[in-house]
Amino acid sequence: MQQTHAVHALRAAKVRKTPLAAALAFAVFAVAAPAAHADPIAQLQSEINALNAKLQALENAEKTPEVVAPTPTPQNNSGVVMTPTRSEILSGSEYVTKGTIPGSFLVPGTKTSVYLGGFVNFQGIYDPTENLGPKFSIGNLTPPGSSSRQQSHGTFHAQDKVSRMIFRTDTPSSYGDVTTNISMDFYGYTAGGDNNQALQNNNWGSRIVYAYGTIGNWLVGQANSNFQDNVDQGETFDNAGPSGVPGGHTPQIRYTLPLGKGQQASFSIENPQTGYQDTRDNIEVATKTNLFPDITARYQRGGDWGHVQVSGVIRELGFTDDTGKRWSKWDGAGIVGATLNLPDGKGGYTQDNAGFQAWYGAMGRYIPDDFGANVASVLAVNDGTTAGIGASAIEVQPDTGLTVYAQHWWTPTLRSNLALGLNKQSLASFVPADSQNAVKTETVHVNLIEQPVPSLDLGIEFMWGRKTFQSSTGLAPANARRVEFGGIWHF
Repeated sequence: MQQTHAVHALRAAKVRKTPLAAALAFAVFAVAAPAAHADPIAQLQSEINALNAKLQALENAEKTPEVVAPTPTPQNNSGVVMTPTRSEILSGSEYVTKGTIPGSFLVPGTKTSVYLGGFVNFQGIYDPTENLGPKFSIGNLTPPGSSSRQQSHGTFHAQDKVSRMIFRTDTPSSYGDVTTNISMDFYGYTAGGDNNQALQNNNWGSRIVYAYGTIGNWLVGQANSNFQDNVDQGETFDNAGPSGVPGGHTPQIRYTLPLGKGQQASFSIENPQTGYQDTRDNIEVATKTNLFPDITARYQRGGDWGHVQVSGVIRELGFTDDTGKRWSKWDGAGIVGATLNLPDGKGGYTQDNAGFQAWYGAMGRYIPDDFGANVASVLAVNDGTTAGIGASAIEVQPDTGLTVYAQHWWTPTLRSNLALGLNKQSLASFVPADSQNAVKTETVHVNLIEQPVPSLDLGIEFMWGRKTFQSSTGLAPANARRVEFGGIWHF
């Protein structure tokens, strides 16, 4: 009974915030008073010890933190656990949290992930032979001995017009993820060309690079052509890259079919465009009539070992002459490419890799003309030299090309790339001699790139190129060289 009174006294003291010493004295009194006539001092000491033990237990219980149910760990749409950021831990559901796209955030109150990023690209360029513009566009090389080539001998220039802004969203739905991608750079067309700018302001024109949306397996809008092979290419600082490598952004409707084990097939209809040159000395003119979209198909497979792709395009190439008669030909082109990562000897793979990409056929618009040769002229038109007589024949001018590349990592942050490119165009026999035409272009790119932090690449690149002209021009091949240095700041 005495112990019970003492414990009640201690608990009451805690509730009333009574000082601990006073509570202890009261408890001792509660025990000692009834026991004074019945027991010696030893019994009182024993009671005090017992009360001290209970008091210690109560104090320990007071220091134990309250148990709070943990906040559920966030997951993405695939059920993958996502590590919460500091803002997520502190703020709960009222503030921005991590989205499903790497580096994105969820818009409060919605399931939409938003990503804003891009990069700043600075390039300092020295052309000891001829200024070919922001890209090493070997197809634009002028013939040996031309006045423009002599006047531009030895030129330094700098530009950052391929810097890019990227805005992406991702929203889950019962039909699959709904995504958007809008990307812009500053490589837009400007009157007078790159070398006739108001350089005191260094103004460049903005342009849309990507503008598309997806829902499930469907893509609609402007994206990289489904026909081209973006993976199997060498890494270059130069914007053009190896000679002739197919590329381009085009409006399209695409369906992608996952096949499992890193495989997928995709099919698209894409915006058509037929470029031509004729016997009236017109080069790279786009026809006004294209009745059918380009139809593409692609198969690709990837894994730790690397990547492989096979793709093709079927095109209706049309031309309407000046009498109103429409000429057309159905033709196509194909690409095959592969990249292999080198084994590390331990059952895995290193960062070192090597690969190739080869193409043949009616490439036309899928090989931009600043990659070399006038390959936008997929058709050659024999329409005489006098207006009003119409065309007598049209002929497809196919391209044959190859790029081979390798990448080696010297250290975890330092790498080098070597990329070789060759593109050859079969011009129609009736096409008149023109110094702008090239039947073959060749390039070599070699670089050294350091990545001091994950968001920054700094490097230097050396380039060599050769342009071979039509034999009917009597012009000898022309060579060009370039040294480029710069950096890419990712954000």
